[in-house]
Amino acid sequence: MAGSGKHGFVRSVRRFFWLPRDMPRRPAAALPLARAWLFALAVGALFAVFTPDDDVLTPSIMTVVVWVGTLDDVGKGVRHRWPAFLISGAACWGLARLLSTMGPGLDDSHWGEFAVFAPATAVFVAMFVGITRLPQNPRL
Repeated sequence: MAGSGKHGFVRSVRRFFWLPRDMPRRPAAALPLARAWLFALAVGALFAVFTPDDDVLTPSIMTVVVWVGTLDDVGKGVRHRWPAFLISGAACWGLARLLSTMGPGLDDSHWGEFAVFAPATAVFVAMFVGITRLPQNPRL
């Protein structure tokens, strides 16, 4: 990274938040995000099996795995990237809250928490991919 220095870092941070206007914006690829979701399920199941019930690390960590996968797409510049990430995150959080309040005792064990966060992360991935596939409005 010869010559990038301080200004190279600033440019990369700006690009993460504000893409150039002439950069093409494609929809998010569904297959890598589905793989990230399956990996998140495996991580959540491992935490459900091998962590004691009073431990801080719980199967809810699987949402972090999915968030990192979608943030990679956000950094690449997919279509509607920030609204897709924020709306999908809100839907994931809302579904997790809804499922945990509807099912009594789901928060008592790690397997119950896994049962709450597995569909919530699936909704996160599906909504993110769906929102990025919406047509882009031409800029005036």
